[in-house]
Amino acid sequence: MPINTIGSSQTLAEYQPDILFLEEGVSEYPLAQEVISRLSGVPQQEFQDISTLTEQMKSSQYDVFGKGKKSLALSRFKGSFLKKCPGISPGMVCCNYYVVNLSKNCIYDCSYCFLQDFLRNNPMQVAYVNVEDLLSELKEVFKQYPDRNFRVGTGELTDSLALDTIVPYTATLLPFFNQQTNAVLELKTKSDQIANLLNHPDPTNIIVSWSLNPQTIIDQEEKGTPGLTQRLEAARACLDKGYRIGFHFDPIILIPGWEEAYRQLVDTVCDTLPIDKVEWVSLGSFRYRPALKSIIKDRHPETRLFTSEHLPSKDGKFRYLRPLRNQAYETIRGYLMSRSEELNIYLCMETKEIWEDVTGKTPRSDKKLDQFFDL
Repeated sequence: MPINTIGSSQTLAEYQPDILFLEEGVSEYPLAQEVISRLSGVPQQEFQDISTLTEQMKSSQYDVFGKGKKSLALSRFKGSFLKKCPGISPGMVCCNYYVVNLSKNCIYDCSYCFLQDFLRNNPMQVAYVNVEDLLSELKEVFKQYPDRNFRVGTGELTDSLALDTIVPYTATLLPFFNQQTNAVLELKTKSDQIANLLNHPDPTNIIVSWSLNPQTIIDQEEKGTPGLTQRLEAARACLDKGYRIGFHFDPIILIPGWEEAYRQLVDTVCDTLPIDKVEWVSLGSFRYRPALKSIIKDRHPETRLFTSEHLPSKDGKFRYLRPLRNQAYETIRGYLMSRSEELNIYLCMETKEIWEDVTGKTPRSDKKLDQFFDL
């Protein structure tokens, strides 16, 4: 299977799709008009139904996840936007996270990405332009539950900021969340595309968080992404602007010498910006559903993801053996706490037993984390 990716030397500012697909009627939406104007030089093709377009593209013989990154379809989402995080699964501790899927697919090509399996039948970038419907839905839900704290993210099926200069969701989302009293928006990203954020006057209720790994893992497993330095520079700029920021050491990948690699990562983060001003750091180990393994080996034959043994967990995903996960979490958590004892650190998609092994308690017994966690 051929690999079609965005080269690591290409900057995101240069990214443009090869073709822009327009669902019938979408040009009436302001966001679609904005995207069309920003991509005026890109060939356009109208289509009636997203499922029909998908089937047509699937019939072509190419790497649907790779080459599909160069096709962008503007469509309308017809269901409910707001959903509970898929981390709610048997035996796993949930951080009470909500997701909004405004788009599907990602211009990056990380070897471990679950979208390679999840989106294998969705061979294109899809951006939903009916953001007005999203805001109406969110407003109603937030009003219905005034005593609940909602942490809402847009980075489940895509990167929250990688295409923000082309599809500027933040121009609508930021002013809306600025006005909420019981909700925050988390923009989870590997991107350094923060121009729209820096031009926005009010960072209230917005948290920008970066997925981080040692540079050696970025080079090997996170193709097309900005490097560690670029991500941290973007984080520092957002912090200076007044945004709250967070980091996700996820997925932690246990390559040979991982202890020193992650120690250096922690030192780099803490030497670049004031760690005591970081909202939280999450830790999550490499995990995958069984069908993903063969896809990864096919598309990324050079990967180092499978140098250790993995076993299925309660939720059906394969993970490192429990002693290895315990060691990784305890080690990296120790690095972080040596730089800031007050830092909020939580585990992502892990069992109650792992939580207790690593921290000696569950999130609900930690006053700093209790507002977000629901067991």
